[in-house]
Amino acid sequence: MGRHKNYDRSTIAQKAMEVFWRDGFHGTSTQALVDAMGVNRFSVYAEFGNKQNLYEAALAAYDQDVVTNHFQALESDRAGLSDVEAMLLGFAGAAGQPGSELGCFMCNCATERAPYDSGSQQFVHQHVERISAALSNALANAQQAQHIRADVDVKQQGQFLATLILGVFVLLRAQVSAPVVQATAQTALQHLHQLQA
Repeated sequence: MGRHKNYDRSTIAQKAMEVFWRDGFHGTSTQALVDAMGVNRFSVYAEFGNKQNLYEAALAAYDQDVVTNHFQALESDRAGLSDVEAMLLGFAGAAGQPGSELGCFMCNCATERAPYDSGSQQFVHQHVERISAALSNALANAQQAQHIRADVDVKQQGQFLATLILGVFVLLRAQVSAPVVQATAQTALQHLHQLQA
């Protein structure tokens, strides 16, 4: 008869996400994960097999919860320029605030794991595609509403803004001074204004 599970897979993936996000893959020990998740080592290995699989489960949890929370407004049929502007100002406003040193878990993964691990790389590529598509969606809606010029390539602009936002997350992780991050956001807003009809 199998051992009864006294934990929920998604819950422990969430708890692992918090640890990996803060300390990175290499900076996180199995004991730190066990302590944070409140389960024993046997349960961790029985459920996920190894640390890499748990890390990928944590990345999936991040995409489902954190990324969705920040980008679902841009993925909406009603998204527009105001949503893009609000997001840029929101991320810039986080500079120097408690928790901003975490940056973006996917961006942290991009620099730590993606160059060496195909599974992590796939998550990062999907993340870039998702936020590029979300931004392009908002810009396309704005273009349809004639808020953006008809000659603007909204897909290309979405990719550009996604790249810029990923850079902002890296600056937050590195705790670059708030004025630098905020100036970047203001320049992005000026760029958006130049696209307007």
